[in-house]
Amino acid sequence: MKTIFNSKTLLFVATALMMITSCKKELNVPPSNLLSSDGFYQTPAQSEQGIIGIYSGLRNLANDEYLYMSEVRSDNVWVTPISDGLRDYTEIATFRAGNDIATFNSVWNEWYKVIYNANVALAKIPGCDFGTNDKMKNQFLGEAHFLRGWAYFELARLFGNIPLIDKEMSPADVKNVPQSSASDILNKIVIPDLKQSIDLLPVSADMVDNTGNSIAKSGRADKIAAEAMLGRVYMTMAGFPFNDNSALSLAETELKAVLDYSSSNGDKYWAPDSTEWRKQFMPTDDYYNKYSIFAIQYRTGGTGNTAIFDFSPALPLSYTTQRIFGNSIFVEKTLMYDFDKEYTTGGSTHRDARGYNYSILTGFAAETNFPAYTQTKDTLKLSDGSIVNVDTRTMFYKFMPSIRKIAALGMSIDAEADMKDYNDWGVNLPIIRLEDVMLMYAEILSTKNPTGAMAIVNKIRERAGCTAETASSAAQALAYVKEERRIELMGEGVRWFDLVRWNEWKSATITKFNRYNNPDGTDVANVKDGRYLYPIPLAQMQVKPGFYTQNIGY
Repeated sequence: MKTIFNSKTLLFVATALMMITSCKKELNVPPSNLLSSDGFYQTPAQSEQGIIGIYSGLRNLANDEYLYMSEVRSDNVWVTPISDGLRDYTEIATFRAGNDIATFNSVWNEWYKVIYNANVALAKIPGCDFGTNDKMKNQFLGEAHFLRGWAYFELARLFGNIPLIDKEMSPADVKNVPQSSASDILNKIVIPDLKQSIDLLPVSADMVDNTGNSIAKSGRADKIAAEAMLGRVYMTMAGFPFNDNSALSLAETELKAVLDYSSSNGDKYWAPDSTEWRKQFMPTDDYYNKYSIFAIQYRTGGTGNTAIFDFSPALPLSYTTQRIFGNSIFVEKTLMYDFDKEYTTGGSTHRDARGYNYSILTGFAAETNFPAYTQTKDTLKLSDGSIVNVDTRTMFYKFMPSIRKIAALGMSIDAEADMKDYNDWGVNLPIIRLEDVMLMYAEILSTKNPTGAMAIVNKIRERAGCTAETASSAAQALAYVKEERRIELMGEGVRWFDLVRWNEWKSATITKFNRYNNPDGTDVANVKDGRYLYPIPLAQMQVKPGFYTQNIGY
């Protein structure tokens, strides 16, 4: 499978950045024993190597944040509780997790490594000689601003009050940086960084490498990615816990700019039918970044996506030659019910094209040395009082490029050819897709133009073979928008943050626990008021005891 960069480039970049900009495990220990960056960033080639190094710090976030700290925490997922053991994802899902959970410290360090490397790039690139090529210099600076702004956005919505470090600092100085409020983080660095990236970055078609060659399909952040991310930031600020009503109109401006760009460029980022929608998650050059505004890039050969393994409990050889024995992470009952619904269009009866055998897998027959995966069923009481039976052990299958799925799509790729192990899947994680932007925009429209909001919802639904819905009120339109976000973006690490900004996280979690009859290992008392945030990790609290204030509820 083709990689973005050749092996010599990757090796050089990795080696250079280990010497120059890598940071140790804890935020309080910058790379004081490593080579100074003063001798680097002397040429456009070195500057680009530094930028690529910032992106390299994103690898584990598909698993650590977007799966464990968003999807697993949300009402998209049911995790079988472990009452006599400890695994990070079950502790997170059941709200038992304290500040000593390793995942929390990993995510903190992963994002601060991105920030550290971005700070280095932003300090050094202005002094690099690009000759008369200011466009290239501005692009590299724009990418660094985007990555730093995005990193601080994620840290703020995960941990709340965090230290703001916007330049290279010594270990002693880092230890004395106090926490800033999440609101200050957004206003003082996230928004300025993203605005700066919008001003500096070109659109993907005009992105180049240090030799001037096009990197339009490389998946690096461009102007549209920055606009979409800024729109998401403003939507977050308009919701809980910030409740800044003025941010809604700002979000509308950014989101509309993205939609207008898509429309004026041949519906860019829009998969025209359900087959294309399914193919967009396949690890092939034809589909990498075709329908994503921005995604974390993964390629086999040692830089693959580790989350694919952790999504799946088990898969036999007719699906993959990789040994899969992951986690007990299942599609939640009410979401499963959505995929069970039948629709009649064009004279045929069918289910949502995004569901069975593409985003979800309900089971498989026995194979040699591999028992059948059989479903357990449970009852689900619907809003009208009726009772239905639903599967309770359905797997998340959206990002798994299985042998069977590839064949069903009529594709001829070997997704496993260059994999080092079961943690090395070459499958991108979409961070922002057009449908996400469309539905955020529809959310804004729902209060003033419900018909316009439903037009967006139904465009997405009808592509999947679902019948159109009609809203009789703004509240009903908003409910349809929220439900469509849940279905369309499932598995992408969006749902938890949606529940938080709608201030529905607590009620949704308690309702979910009750729906499953609160088995051993769950307790609604754990769903405390402050736990829309995660705790400041223990290792960070111990950097300078008494300096950081822990979040409420921990």
